[in-house]
Amino acid sequence: MKKALTVLLVLSFVFALPAFAEKKKAETKPVATVEQLIESGEYQKAIDLGNKTIASGQETAGLLANIGVAYYKLKDNANALAFLEKAYAKASDPLAPETQLQLQALMFEATIFHEMAQEEKVAEAYGKALAIAPEDKEVLYSYAHIVEAKDKAKAFELYDKLVPLDPLYKNVGYDAGVFALQNGDLDRAESYLTKARNTAPENEDTLLALSQVLLKKKSYESAVPVLEKVSTITTKEMLKPALLQRLAFCQLQTNKPADCIQTADKIIALRPNDEAALHFKSEAYYQMKDLKNAAAAADQLLALNPNHENAMYRRAVIYLEQKSNDKAKPLLEKIASSTKDSERKAEVQGYLKQMKGGKK
Repeated sequence: MKKALTVLLVLSFVFALPAFAEKKKAETKPVATVEQLIESGEYQKAIDLGNKTIASGQETAGLLANIGVAYYKLKDNANALAFLEKAYAKASDPLAPETQLQLQALMFEATIFHEMAQEEKVAEAYGKALAIAPEDKEVLYSYAHIVEAKDKAKAFELYDKLVPLDPLYKNVGYDAGVFALQNGDLDRAESYLTKARNTAPENEDTLLALSQVLLKKKSYESAVPVLEKVSTITTKEMLKPALLQRLAFCQLQTNKPADCIQTADKIIALRPNDEAALHFKSEAYYQMKDLKNAAAAADQLLALNPNHENAMYRRAVIYLEQKSNDKAKPLLEKIASSTKDSERKAEVQGYLKQMKGGKK
């Protein structure tokens, strides 16, 4: 996975935020504005002009933020943060709050703190931003990513808000689903991934992750249509046999033996000697009470792998049902001496005990 299912998440930031708009007075327009100087890469000139404008009594939150941006571009993080803090404070005037500017200043601060590896400060900035804009997708997304490692409950709280808003925002439905899967929260993982799947029904990564969750939950009935879809649309040809194996397994578990046989035949068309496919065919035919074909598939599998335990077991049981105890006995003895499955061992030993002294 990723999160294919390996998925390590990387915090996303916009490093080239546009310069903040300055409030302007009705006076002669200068040859170059602070914004224009920043856009042209003349950061020190932008700082000088900004400070000159402030000295003339024309300080605004937007101007302070622009100077902070210019300092950031010069890699002077201390001054960048100082001016962004001033911008945030000025924009927070209770009489006339400039909400969007507050938000932009905080997010730019978060970017700088992230570059400085001060993740607690990043989280603090996003916490303030969330209070201003509780449904801002970028705030929810980045805040969740930043706290994933240290505060899983908080991350889930944020994902619970964002995924229903827009599961495709930066693929968050998938990311959050994998995060939940990796942390053992299968119900949340299913919820996130299902929302993503409903919005983008042919997203291969989402379908793969969702199928994995459903298999872990043993929700085989629900897994069947997901696996049918992803095995049809996958662009990863090497993955297709494994997907079909999972599909055949689920079909067997949900008493769909005819479908299981068709799926197994698709696997065999790709890999003629696929042991899993032959095993599924044998089990499916047995489920249909077709002992002849069940035995044939088991025999084919044993010809490839004489020690395949499931094939030995199925073949031995068929021999017992056909009253061929002499043929069943060596297979049962072999299973009893080699299996690590305690329940199966007890079962085959029971067969051998019944067989002892009986008719061969």
